[in-house]
Amino acid sequence: MIRKPTKREALIGGLSLALTIAGCIAIIQHRSYLDQIAQYGYIGCFIINIVASATVVAPALNLPVTFTLGGILNPTIIGAVAGLGEAIGVVSAYLIGYGGKGFLQGNDSSLYTRFSNILHRHGSKFIFAMASIINPIYYPFAVFLGMVRFGLTRFFLLTWAGRTIKDMALAYAGCFGLRFILQWLGISI
Repeated sequence: MIRKPTKREALIGGLSLALTIAGCIAIIQHRSYLDQIAQYGYIGCFIINIVASATVVAPALNLPVTFTLGGILNPTIIGAVAGLGEAIGVVSAYLIGYGGKGFLQGNDSSLYTRFSNILHRHGSKFIFAMASIINPIYYPFAVFLGMVRFGLTRFFLLTWAGRTIKDMALAYAGCFGLRFILQWLGISI
């Protein structure tokens, strides 16, 4: 039997969903402004990573920005800033799931039970691994973690650590790869 979410759960989930939809619409309507934000270096990288992680529309928008800025600016700082931005942004997905917990309560689905057992035994390692790679399903995964009430602080810290490692690798790839390409083309930075 599926129980209705409490008013608090529904409010948190609904508000997070509304903000995500508004963010998606804003990205679609004002996509040219995102290129301008990237020109602001570290702050632009931070903002773009928050926006890209908080929406379903632009989940890969941050990858070329992090790669390119890693080749132009300090790749360690770019990776750290991008990782923090992504962790902050994906909290919106977690909160959407938090508001939708009632949809899973009382559900005896074997898939739900299997994932819940894995999360209880190996959740931290699994979340860290999922966050450490370029992963198109991390947003729905974060929604699911909110639904099963995985701890928000633990989720945030594991996501932050994993995304920072991923973004540092991406920024360093940009640092070495972009410089090599530009040198090959005879362009110095």
